[in-house]
Amino acid sequence: MSKLLIVEDSIIVQAVFKEMLDAINNFDYDLVSTYKEAKKLLDQRRYEYGVVERILPDAPNGEIIALFNKHYLAPLVFTKTIDEDFFDDFEGAHIVEYIQKIKHNNEAYVLKKLLQLQENKQKTILLVSDSNIFGSYLKQNLNLHSFKVFSALNTEQAYEKLSLHPETSLLIIDSAGAYVNTKEIVSYAKAHQLNPDLKILVLVEETNSYETSELLSAGADDFLVKDFSRSEFYVRVYQNINKLC
Repeated sequence: MSKLLIVEDSIIVQAVFKEMLDAINNFDYDLVSTYKEAKKLLDQRRYEYGVVERILPDAPNGEIIALFNKHYLAPLVFTKTIDEDFFDDFEGAHIVEYIQKIKHNNEAYVLKKLLQLQENKQKTILLVSDSNIFGSYLKQNLNLHSFKVFSALNTEQAYEKLSLHPETSLLIIDSAGAYVNTKEIVSYAKAHQLNPDLKILVLVEETNSYETSELLSAGADDFLVKDFSRSEFYVRVYQNINKLC
Protein backbone atom coordinates (compact mmCIF):
# COMPACT_ATOMS: atom_id res chain seq x y z
CA MET A 1 0.00 0.00 0.00
CA SER A 2 1.38 3.41 -1.01
CA LYS A 3 2.39 5.79 1.78
CA LEU A 4 0.81 9.24 1.59
CA LEU A 5 1.30 12.37 3.69
CA ILE A 6 -1.33 15.11 3.63
CA VAL A 7 -0.62 18.47 5.25
CA GLU A 8 -3.87 20.43 5.55
CA ASP A 9 -4.94 22.87 8.25
CA SER A 10 -8.66 22.89 7.41
CA ILE A 11 -10.58 20.47 9.62
CA ILE A 12 -13.33 20.25 7.01
CA VAL A 13 -10.96 19.40 4.18
CA GLN A 14 -9.19 16.90 6.42
CA ALA A 15 -12.50 15.17 7.09
CA VAL A 16 -13.31 14.97 3.38
CA PHE A 17 -9.93 13.46 2.56
CA LYS A 18 -10.23 10.97 5.42
CA GLU A 19 -13.65 9.79 4.29
CA MET A 20 -12.55 9.34 0.67
CA LEU A 21 -9.26 7.62 1.51
CA ASP A 22 -10.88 5.24 3.98
CA ALA A 23 -13.45 4.32 1.33
CA ILE A 24 -10.92 3.17 -1.26
CA ASN A 25 -8.20 1.81 1.05
CA ASN A 26 -5.41 2.38 -1.51
CA PHE A 27 -3.13 4.44 0.70
CA ASP A 28 -1.47 4.12 4.07
CA TYR A 29 -1.84 7.79 4.94
CA ASP A 30 -0.97 10.31 7.63
CA LEU A 31 -2.88 13.56 7.91
CA VAL A 32 -1.42 16.53 9.81
CA SER A 33 -2.13 20.26 10.14
CA THR A 34 1.25 21.97 10.53
CA TYR A 35 4.75 22.23 9.15
CA LYS A 36 6.15 21.04 12.48
CA GLU A 37 4.07 17.85 12.45
CA ALA A 38 4.99 17.18 8.82
CA LYS A 39 8.69 17.64 9.51
CA LYS A 40 8.58 15.16 12.37
CA LEU A 41 6.90 12.50 10.19
CA LEU A 42 9.17 13.10 7.20
CA ASP A 43 12.20 12.64 9.46
CA GLN A 44 10.80 9.31 10.64
CA ARG A 45 9.12 7.77 7.58
CA ARG A 46 9.46 7.56 3.82
CA TYR A 47 6.45 8.58 1.73
CA GLU A 48 5.68 8.03 -1.95
CA TYR A 49 3.09 10.80 -2.34
CA GLY A 50 2.21 14.09 -0.72
CA VAL A 51 -0.59 16.66 -0.73
CA VAL A 52 0.07 20.03 0.86
CA GLU A 53 -1.65 23.32 1.57
CA ARG A 54 0.88 26.00 0.68
CA ILE A 55 -0.16 28.44 3.46
CA LEU A 56 0.08 26.87 6.90
CA PRO A 57 -0.21 28.50 10.35
CA ASP A 58 3.48 27.92 11.12
CA ALA A 59 4.74 28.16 7.51
CA PRO A 60 2.84 30.85 5.60
CA ASN A 61 5.22 31.25 2.65
CA GLY A 62 5.23 27.79 1.13
CA GLU A 63 8.06 26.42 3.24
CA ILE A 64 6.25 23.07 3.29
CA ILE A 65 7.06 22.60 -0.42
CA ALA A 66 10.78 23.02 0.20
CA LEU A 67 10.54 20.59 3.13
CA PHE A 68 8.97 17.91 0.93
CA ASN A 69 11.58 18.49 -1.78
CA LYS A 70 14.33 18.14 0.82
CA HIS A 71 12.99 14.65 1.45
CA TYR A 72 12.93 13.86 -2.30
CA LEU A 73 9.17 14.11 -2.44
CA ALA A 74 7.25 16.21 -4.97
CA PRO A 75 3.81 17.10 -3.62
CA LEU A 76 0.47 17.95 -5.10
CA VAL A 77 -0.14 21.53 -3.97
CA PHE A 78 -3.80 21.94 -2.97
CA THR A 79 -4.21 25.58 -2.02
CA LYS A 80 -6.58 28.54 -2.02
CA THR A 81 -4.34 31.00 -3.86
CA ILE A 82 -2.18 30.57 -6.94
CA ASP A 83 -0.93 33.74 -8.62
CA GLU A 84 2.05 35.00 -10.64
CA ASP A 85 4.11 35.58 -7.50
CA PHE A 86 3.55 31.97 -6.54
CA PHE A 87 4.84 30.71 -9.90
CA ASP A 88 7.85 33.03 -9.69
CA ASP A 89 8.72 31.97 -6.16
CA PHE A 90 8.39 28.22 -6.85
CA GLU A 91 9.57 28.04 -10.45
CA GLY A 92 12.40 25.67 -9.57
CA ALA A 93 10.50 23.59 -7.03
CA HIS A 94 9.54 19.98 -7.67
CA ILE A 95 5.74 19.99 -7.71
CA VAL A 96 3.49 17.44 -9.40
CA GLU A 97 0.57 19.79 -9.94
CA TYR A 98 -1.11 22.90 -8.56
CA ILE A 99 -4.77 22.46 -7.67
CA GLN A 100 -6.90 25.34 -6.42
CA LYS A 101 -9.56 25.00 -3.75
CA ILE A 102 -12.22 26.65 -5.88
CA LYS A 103 -14.82 23.93 -6.21
CA HIS A 104 -16.59 21.80 -3.66
CA ASN A 105 -15.45 18.58 -5.33
CA ASN A 106 -11.80 19.43 -5.89
CA GLU A 107 -10.81 16.99 -3.15
CA ALA A 108 -12.14 14.29 -5.46
CA TYR A 109 -9.83 15.56 -8.21
CA VAL A 110 -6.87 15.35 -5.82
CA LEU A 111 -7.75 11.73 -5.07
CA LYS A 112 -8.16 10.99 -8.78
CA LYS A 113 -4.70 12.44 -9.38
CA LEU A 114 -3.17 10.32 -6.61
CA LEU A 115 -4.70 7.18 -8.10
CA GLN A 116 -3.35 8.20 -11.49
CA LEU A 117 0.15 8.56 -10.03
CA GLN A 118 -0.16 5.05 -8.64
CA GLU A 119 -1.10 3.73 -12.08
CA ASN A 120 1.77 5.62 -13.70
CA LYS A 121 4.26 3.46 -11.79
CA GLN A 122 3.19 0.60 -14.07
CA LYS A 123 3.81 2.62 -17.26
CA THR A 124 7.22 2.59 -18.97
CA ILE A 125 8.35 5.51 -21.12
CA LEU A 126 11.42 5.53 -23.37
CA LEU A 127 12.85 8.98 -24.01
CA VAL A 128 15.20 9.40 -26.98
CA SER A 129 17.27 12.60 -27.13
CA ASP A 130 20.95 13.26 -27.83
CA SER A 131 20.83 16.33 -25.57
CA ASN A 132 21.75 15.44 -22.00
CA ILE A 133 20.32 18.71 -20.69
CA PHE A 134 17.00 18.56 -22.52
CA GLY A 135 16.68 14.81 -21.97
CA SER A 136 17.33 15.18 -18.24
CA TYR A 137 14.75 17.96 -18.02
CA LEU A 138 12.08 15.80 -19.65
CA LYS A 139 12.99 12.74 -17.60
CA GLN A 140 12.81 14.71 -14.37
CA ASN A 141 9.32 15.95 -15.24
CA LEU A 142 8.15 12.45 -16.14
CA ASN A 143 9.59 11.08 -12.90
CA LEU A 144 7.62 13.68 -10.96
CA HIS A 145 4.50 11.91 -12.24
CA SER A 146 5.83 8.51 -11.16
CA PHE A 147 6.43 7.11 -14.66
CA LYS A 148 9.17 4.53 -15.11
CA VAL A 149 11.54 6.27 -17.55
CA PHE A 150 14.49 4.98 -19.59
CA SER A 151 16.69 7.13 -21.82
CA ALA A 152 18.56 6.68 -25.08
CA LEU A 153 21.09 9.12 -26.59
CA ASN A 154 21.05 7.88 -30.19
CA THR A 155 19.33 5.60 -32.66
CA GLU A 156 21.26 2.43 -31.75
CA GLN A 157 20.60 2.93 -28.04
CA ALA A 158 16.92 3.41 -28.84
CA TYR A 159 16.83 0.01 -30.58
CA GLU A 160 18.62 -1.58 -27.63
CA LYS A 161 16.32 -0.04 -25.00
CA LEU A 162 13.18 -0.97 -26.95
CA SER A 163 14.39 -4.57 -27.11
CA LEU A 164 15.23 -4.62 -23.40
CA HIS A 165 11.90 -3.02 -22.43
CA PRO A 166 9.18 -4.44 -24.68
CA GLU A 167 6.62 -3.26 -22.11
CA THR A 168 7.27 0.38 -23.14
CA SER A 169 3.94 2.21 -23.32
CA LEU A 170 5.13 5.53 -24.73
CA LEU A 171 8.12 6.38 -26.91
CA ILE A 172 9.11 10.07 -26.91
CA ILE A 173 11.62 11.12 -29.57
CA ASP A 174 13.41 14.46 -29.74
CA SER A 175 13.80 14.79 -33.52
CA ALA A 176 16.28 17.68 -33.36
CA GLY A 177 19.34 15.61 -32.56
CA ALA A 178 22.08 14.80 -35.07
CA TYR A 179 22.44 11.30 -33.62
CA VAL A 180 18.74 10.44 -33.63
CA ASN A 181 17.10 9.18 -36.83
CA THR A 182 13.49 9.68 -35.87
CA LYS A 183 11.87 8.05 -38.87
CA GLU A 184 14.05 4.92 -38.54
CA ILE A 185 13.24 4.58 -34.83
CA VAL A 186 9.51 4.96 -35.51
CA SER A 187 9.65 2.41 -38.32
CA TYR A 188 11.71 -0.01 -36.20
CA ALA A 189 9.30 0.20 -33.26
CA LYS A 190 6.29 -0.43 -35.48
CA ALA A 191 7.88 -3.12 -37.67
CA HIS A 192 9.08 -5.21 -34.73
CA GLN A 193 5.72 -5.00 -32.93
CA LEU A 194 7.54 -4.73 -29.62
CA ASN A 195 4.28 -3.62 -28.06
CA PRO A 196 1.17 -3.46 -30.27
CA ASP A 197 -0.21 -0.72 -27.99
CA LEU A 198 2.94 1.41 -28.08
CA LYS A 199 2.29 5.12 -28.65
CA ILE A 200 4.91 7.40 -30.22
CA LEU A 201 5.18 11.14 -29.52
CA VAL A 202 7.70 13.11 -31.60
CA LEU A 203 9.09 16.47 -30.46
CA VAL A 204 9.77 18.66 -33.51
CA GLU A 205 11.58 21.97 -33.93
CA GLU A 206 8.82 23.58 -35.97
CA THR A 207 5.62 22.75 -37.77
CA ASN A 208 6.56 21.21 -41.10
CA SER A 209 3.67 19.51 -42.84
CA TYR A 210 5.94 17.32 -44.99
CA GLU A 211 8.08 16.16 -42.05
CA THR A 212 5.17 15.52 -39.74
CA SER A 213 3.14 13.71 -42.40
CA GLU A 214 6.16 11.49 -43.08
CA LEU A 215 6.48 10.66 -39.39
CA LEU A 216 2.77 9.99 -39.00
CA SER A 217 2.84 7.76 -42.09
CA ALA A 218 5.78 5.85 -40.58
CA GLY A 219 3.72 5.15 -37.47
CA ALA A 220 4.09 8.10 -35.09
CA ASP A 221 0.89 8.86 -33.17
CA ASP A 222 1.44 12.49 -32.25
CA PHE A 223 3.88 15.38 -32.43
CA LEU A 224 4.59 18.43 -30.30
CA VAL A 225 6.46 21.55 -31.36
CA LYS A 226 9.36 22.30 -29.03
CA ASP A 227 9.41 25.40 -26.83
CA PHE A 228 6.28 23.94 -25.25
CA SER A 229 5.24 24.58 -21.67
CA ARG A 230 5.54 21.89 -19.03
CA SER A 231 1.74 21.71 -18.72
CA GLU A 232 1.37 21.24 -22.49
CA PHE A 233 3.94 18.45 -22.39
CA TYR A 234 2.01 16.65 -19.66
CA VAL A 235 -1.25 17.03 -21.58
CA ARG A 236 0.25 15.31 -24.63
CA VAL A 237 1.84 12.57 -22.55
CA TYR A 238 -1.44 11.78 -20.82
CA GLN A 239 -3.44 11.98 -24.03
CA ASN A 240 -1.28 9.26 -25.50
CA ILE A 241 -0.95 7.18 -22.33
CA ASN A 242 -4.72 7.25 -21.84
CA LYS A 243 -5.30 5.92 -25.36
CA LEU A 244 -3.90 2.65 -24.02
CA CYS A 245 -6.80 2.23 -21.59
